[in-house]
Amino acid sequence: MSEDRGRADFTVSLPSAVRHPLLLFLLAYLSGLCIFFPTTRFFIAPYFLPLSLFLLALFILHYQTRKTTSQYILIFFLAGLGYLAPLLPDITRPSNHILNQIQEGQSTSVQGKIFAPPRILKDRTYYRLQLESLGTPPVATSGTVRVSVYKPHVPFKSGDRVRLHKIRLKIPRNFKNPGRFDYHHYLKWQGIDVTGNISRPETMEPLGQFDLPTWQTGLQKLRSQLVHSIEKLFPGEVGNLLKAMVLGMKDSLSPQVRDNYIATGLAHLMAVSGLHIGFVAAASYFILWPILFYGLFRLKPNSARAGHARKLTAFLCLIPILFYMLVVGPKISSLRAGIMVSALLMVILVDRQSSLFNVFLTAGFAILLWKPESLLDAGFQLSFLAVGGILVVFTLLSQVNDNLIAKMGEPSWSQKLMRSTPSTPGMQESFSRKLLFRFEKIFLAGALVSVTVTAATLPVLAYQFNQISLVGVVLNIFMVPLASILIPTVLLLTLIGVASTTLASLFTAPVMGVAQLFLWVPEFFANYPLASLTVPTPPVTWLIWYFLALFSGLLILKSRAQNKPIRKRWGLGFAVAALFTGVLLCWPKIFQLPHDNLVISVLDVGQGESLCIEFPNGQTLIMDGGGFYKNRLDVGKRVVAPFLWKQGIRDIDYMVATHSDNDHIRGLHALLDLFPVKNFLTLGENSVGWRLRNLEKKAHEKGAELLALNRHQPITIGEVRLIPLHPGVPPTTDSKRRIDNDLSLVLRLEYKKFSMLFTADIGEKIETILAQTPEQLKADILKGPHHGSRFSNSLNFIEAVDPDTVIFSSGYLNRMHHPHPETLERYRKASVEIKRTDLNGAVQIITNGNGYEIRTHENL
Repeated sequence: MSEDRGRADFTVSLPSAVRHPLLLFLLAYLSGLCIFFPTTRFFIAPYFLPLSLFLLALFILHYQTRKTTSQYILIFFLAGLGYLAPLLPDITRPSNHILNQIQEGQSTSVQGKIFAPPRILKDRTYYRLQLESLGTPPVATSGTVRVSVYKPHVPFKSGDRVRLHKIRLKIPRNFKNPGRFDYHHYLKWQGIDVTGNISRPETMEPLGQFDLPTWQTGLQKLRSQLVHSIEKLFPGEVGNLLKAMVLGMKDSLSPQVRDNYIATGLAHLMAVSGLHIGFVAAASYFILWPILFYGLFRLKPNSARAGHARKLTAFLCLIPILFYMLVVGPKISSLRAGIMVSALLMVILVDRQSSLFNVFLTAGFAILLWKPESLLDAGFQLSFLAVGGILVVFTLLSQVNDNLIAKMGEPSWSQKLMRSTPSTPGMQESFSRKLLFRFEKIFLAGALVSVTVTAATLPVLAYQFNQISLVGVVLNIFMVPLASILIPTVLLLTLIGVASTTLASLFTAPVMGVAQLFLWVPEFFANYPLASLTVPTPPVTWLIWYFLALFSGLLILKSRAQNKPIRKRWGLGFAVAALFTGVLLCWPKIFQLPHDNLVISVLDVGQGESLCIEFPNGQTLIMDGGGFYKNRLDVGKRVVAPFLWKQGIRDIDYMVATHSDNDHIRGLHALLDLFPVKNFLTLGENSVGWRLRNLEKKAHEKGAELLALNRHQPITIGEVRLIPLHPGVPPTTDSKRRIDNDLSLVLRLEYKKFSMLFTADIGEKIETILAQTPEQLKADILKGPHHGSRFSNSLNFIEAVDPDTVIFSSGYLNRMHHPHPETLERYRKASVEIKRTDLNGAVQIITNGNGYEIRTHENL
């Protein structure tokens, strides 16, 4: 009896959000998903997160007043379902699917249907094909391929059937470095099974057209008309911005505008999500409710007084929401947001506003059942945390302000926010006072929502993007309300413009003025150095301090809302937690104990090269930054920088480019933009080509000190010595040309008894010269010359170095066949262990100067 009473008392004391029945089932399902995905499986400690979620679900159920054995069984079932759900697409895949037939890297022919409008960029065009056949003779094949065409051509359109000759297909692959972006799952979420590149557009053979469904044809026609309408009504950069804000089409936006929005924390306004669909729903509700209430009041006054107009309005708002979702296309973010907003409107329809948390959890559950991979999607995480945070705060305030004692005396800010009128019922207020009250309420709500969303989503921004806007909290208070008016208005004018451009243009002048603000404001604030903060990936302990700060902050918010004094231990707890949160966010390594380990990371950057050396004294050296052909991917920004942030690196002490090939040098430009660089090592005045001169100049402008390397003159960093071995005598060639491979920097590293040789892209000629003095070459580990080319890695050089291990940096299935089979055979005959980034991912050497350990990352 007493045990039941105690359990009931504990249940009452649980937060209302925790007592929602769906929560424990969602937690059980999430525990299964977290076991499947390696990112969550090894978060904090192996299986810590999934086990914690599962035990929390059992804990909540155990203290429920009403529970059955079937509920326990359901929890175990949902955990198992969560683990199996991501496997279902592979289990149900047909036998003729492209993933069962693909021979990666081999030239082949495919035939398929272009089922979506092409994505046309400045330097490439993307097509999405529904495959019909593969190879010659053709074999029936299913699946989806994304084809990239890099040369100008007359684009095909949706509905065309094409045959592509001489195309090389690949399964999407991640860069296997710690901190990497999960590109494979990203394309999988987009419904793309394989990718392929076309270098010659003439190999694309048109085969006529196929009949798209009538509704799909109509939608594509409507989208193109809407785009054309926006371009006519709002020309120039304003039109490009509005296409992004209203339709989610960001391809025509300039990189500067995108960077401005990211730096100011306004980037969410350019991604069609719950915010945009909420704008459309709110505008529709604002327009429809007075009309329906007036009409219903004239016809059925009692029905209007009973609130039926509100329910009818909620139902009719589903129509513009569904229309908007169709217009922006089948994007995961818009579908996810549509589910969420539609569910909230259904709550109004059934008059169950008290069930908002259940609706919120149901929508999240439905999305994860439909797309289990959404758990790792930053968009889902941001939406879910933002909406959840808002619901928690406003539910807390509504409960606090229902307290009769809290309503006594001068109303607090929270009471002003939650009231529907400026004073007590029965009192008459002037129009000006009502208007002032309305504006005050809007400002308080905007400020609270902005702060809440920022606080709830900060961990995602820190871990997924490594960038936090310092002005976004303030700017969102003003820009989001403006956007809530601008986006529905532009959508309405665009629809009118489809029918009559002349009529729509009568109302574009004020809209153009507001739209200009969305260009000027981000540009103005982004120019300030403190507009945003780039942060390394925080340590796991940062999350503990952060959530302690959030919890104590909510207790303080509750006390302030009730006009109660803040307890000292809450204030002290918040101050301490906030202090540790800020310190660990800015200096993630501050509490690490000193060590004597040297860490050398040969990164997976595709067909290129980039290395990071972390010295025992805490300093860092970056050697090369990788780079793609025509810079179609900014390797420095997208691949190398996330690794550095993951390692907790805030600045770079030394940077060096071994030579001027693009696959070594391009990425360093982005790193100079993203990280403070203290010293830039040069190869000498006469050894620098025009590409390296430009890089040197940029480094100097960014504040780096230029230090010249001289052959056989070591640089000492702590206990580590770096000895340049090549190039030797400066060449007499024109300094405007690029540096030849044989002028690449060769560097020897020595740390106590450990040594490693870095060789960049030297060929056999330089290897022969260096091998004449083998005592300077002998090393424990060799970074293989020129990615494993057969015209390097000569047998004499291998014997002179006599390494235990060789590491090759090369791209998966690259066209040069690096590392070449002949090269690999030479090392095997010399009994040298082979590591390669295309198969092993990032290769890390950890040494204390006596022994060493090699770690690889095949499973990332």
